[in-house]
Amino acid sequence: MQNGSEVAAMPPAQRVSAAAAWIAEDYPRKWLRLVNLCEWAMDQGWPRIRRGDLYLLAGQRGMDVTLCREFRFDNNLWAALSRYLIMFRPSLARVIFPRAVPGLDAADFVGPWRRHVSGRTFLYGDTWQEAAEHMWAAR
Repeated sequence: MQNGSEVAAMPPAQRVSAAAAWIAEDYPRKWLRLVNLCEWAMDQGWPRIRRGDLYLLAGQRGMDVTLCREFRFDNNLWAALSRYLIMFRPSLARVIFPRAVPGLDAADFVGPWRRHVSGRTFLYGDTWQEAAEHMWAAR
């Protein structure tokens, strides 16, 4: 795994691949812990989930400190992971609000997911915006 400065220096497509690689490291366990943690926070009434909240949330959820540490990634990785979270669970668009990052939203997110994580996972859109629209349309 790259350190924060290496991820920041990467072009958007490589940042997306780095996020897919993080997810794939222990897929599906680590990924589903992150998804479930975000859904739990949403159910608890958190109005917004940011990268810096995840370690605290994991501790509140009673996770072992070793598991909490896996959520201490930098903002650059969070930029791509937050988009993947919405593509995977569109309802999280109610509490995750990705910031505009030049070039990142134009990057291919589906291809790296299929190559690194799983070719069988259903993603609700090719972009986080498309997935979020799916969620809002279903309401």
